[in-house]
Amino acid sequence: MKIKSLILILFLFAGAALSATFSVYEANYPNVKDYNVNVDTAALKIVPRGAYLEMNLKLTVSYDFESWFFKNYNELEFQWTFSLPEQATMTGFWLMLDDTLRPATMLDKWTAELLFSEVSSPVRNPALLTQSFPDREGMVHYQLRVYPVMRDMKRTFIIQYLLPARPTNETLRAWLPTSQLTTRNFRGAEKLHISFRSEDEPTLLGADITDHFFNNATSSWDYDIALDFDQFVELVYPSPIKGKHFFSTFEQNDETFYQLAVYPPEVEKQITPRNFLILFDYNRFNTNDMDGELVLLSLKETMQQALSAQDSANIIVAFKDLAYAADSLLPCTEANLDRMFENVLRRSFPAYSNFQMLLAAAADFINRGNSQTEIILLTNTDEIQLWGKTREQFADEIIAMFPPDTKIHIVDLENKSYNRDLDQYETQLQSFYGYMTNKTGGNLFFLRYHSIKSILAALFYEKISHFQEVEVQTRFASGYAYGKHLIALHRGYYPLHFPVIQVGRFRGQLPLDVTVLGKVRLEKWQDQFTINESDVVPGNEKLATAWYGDHIHDLLKQPQTNPTIMEIMDLSMKHNIMTPYTGYLVFRPGENRGYNPEDVASNSGGDNNNGRGGEDFGGKTKVDAQDSTQTSEQILSLDAFPNPFNLAVTITISLPSDIRLRDVRFGIYNALGQKVKEFPLDNRSGNSIKITWNGLNDAGEAVSSGLYFAVLSAPGIRKSVKIVLVK
Repeated sequence: MKIKSLILILFLFAGAALSATFSVYEANYPNVKDYNVNVDTAALKIVPRGAYLEMNLKLTVSYDFESWFFKNYNELEFQWTFSLPEQATMTGFWLMLDDTLRPATMLDKWTAELLFSEVSSPVRNPALLTQSFPDREGMVHYQLRVYPVMRDMKRTFIIQYLLPARPTNETLRAWLPTSQLTTRNFRGAEKLHISFRSEDEPTLLGADITDHFFNNATSSWDYDIALDFDQFVELVYPSPIKGKHFFSTFEQNDETFYQLAVYPPEVEKQITPRNFLILFDYNRFNTNDMDGELVLLSLKETMQQALSAQDSANIIVAFKDLAYAADSLLPCTEANLDRMFENVLRRSFPAYSNFQMLLAAAADFINRGNSQTEIILLTNTDEIQLWGKTREQFADEIIAMFPPDTKIHIVDLENKSYNRDLDQYETQLQSFYGYMTNKTGGNLFFLRYHSIKSILAALFYEKISHFQEVEVQTRFASGYAYGKHLIALHRGYYPLHFPVIQVGRFRGQLPLDVTVLGKVRLEKWQDQFTINESDVVPGNEKLATAWYGDHIHDLLKQPQTNPTIMEIMDLSMKHNIMTPYTGYLVFRPGENRGYNPEDVASNSGGDNNNGRGGEDFGGKTKVDAQDSTQTSEQILSLDAFPNPFNLAVTITISLPSDIRLRDVRFGIYNALGQKVKEFPLDNRSGNSIKITWNGLNDAGEAVSSGLYFAVLSAPGIRKSVKIVLVK
């Protein structure tokens, strides 16, 4: 059987809203920034990991202190902000210190931020990496801070993340992080060295390649490419699927993790060939939390998945001038779509709308052809020139420009804000768009109600055969599989003949019987086959990390209750995977407050002490999360619920009968070992005590979110439990 493929698409976007930024500022005043930062070198090492890509991005940055902003300063703080898709799993961060790459330590986010920004102390830790929750378009925003950047001093660091495969037709693909390295108005990186570890030579689409060779020492294909803003480079390489499936395993701690990529059942594709003219009118200042490149790259992905050579399309994008993807409608083959999007991607979007000029060009294009063509207009214009007409009259004039029965679909990207006084969304053109689509039989979508991916899928999959649901069932001859996740979900729009990827864990032995079910309404198709030991491709520890990362992503989509948050944090710290509740902190060697990174590195992260070391915290009260040696008569318990908490937490203390309350001390401490709140116990009765802490310190002030310790001490006994305040 012909070797087919998966797609891996990394949406690393640049633009007004989601572009990367490099800046420096005085540490105490982060709002006054200079963005004229040098990105001296940039290197990307890519390692295929089955259905994932491991990305290792290494940057060296500096600042020349010649700007009038900070000419008289000797040291500043550096910040890099960038975005990754929510499917990416951040697995590592390193900072060069004294010619040695020092790995970061995983901490809860609030403690990491506190230890990095403790400006009142003589010690300030040198680097912090944190992330946000996904936005509504599925993008996660990251912030890296490094201190200090000094004259004649370059700072080098590495980030590592895993990205899951996303199915499309005929290729494995990934967008390279060029937009993370370039900015609209300032320097950014001028070139990127790429090392792709594989015997199979990849293809780089859209790249200005200055050097290219196979490196025998590293068994990798190396490239040097020139970078420019609005440049998008796509990596294309062979799929690991041979025949019907790809199956890879890795054993860790008596558990076996697996990746399985399979094809849906074979179904004859029933389609009605369609012709599309896609119009894109985008003012880069009109839409919050969205940029034009995100829409175009999402458009390309959807068209590759939904359309085939029986369909035809062309694209016109309104930049300063109109950019045509092609001179005519072209069949939607993979090669044609690559070529069309390459013609319209490397541009900068204007600060104004070309709505009317774009429609006039579309009418001229369609009237020159003979086939019936549907128009898809994506626009975020907030005004139109009516020239004394009503909106309905103007819409009728636009419709009359096109041949009869031309459908006009409109996607409103305006994304206006909610007006609380009027209790409604503000919009100017909703009735105009509604009139035009209603008269032509088209569809109208609003970005404020749907994500761009769901809108595009609804448009292009109309009259296209696809599965609404795909299920992969696994049955081992001896044992069972569990913790199974389908990655790269299409949410109701599964293309035919595109691979489906499952990750999971199992206990047992091969052979493995696999059943793949494809469902459309009440109809169901299935395919069955068996995987034997000879079919297994050996994996490594990254396979287990990928499973835990995908599991954490699923937990983040659930309601964020206290047990869910605690599970996310525990998995994050145990497996060194960053989440919105945790962060990577690089400690300054020998000058740490509150944590000993050497102890943390050797700790599994799943115990109660959260990797705390044995230092005395600069003379402050020591917080020891471990129990002292105790006899059976001295055993006590200390529990907290809910944990994490928002408004209040209740700590339950059960004391042995031989302990006198006047000898017991109980208090709340922060991560630095500083006492926050003390509770007297000698006036309480009984040996089971409940104490409620509402997040206030002894001065009655609200404390910040973060990690705290409830500590109880008595003669010969010390007990503590970690509690997390989430606001």
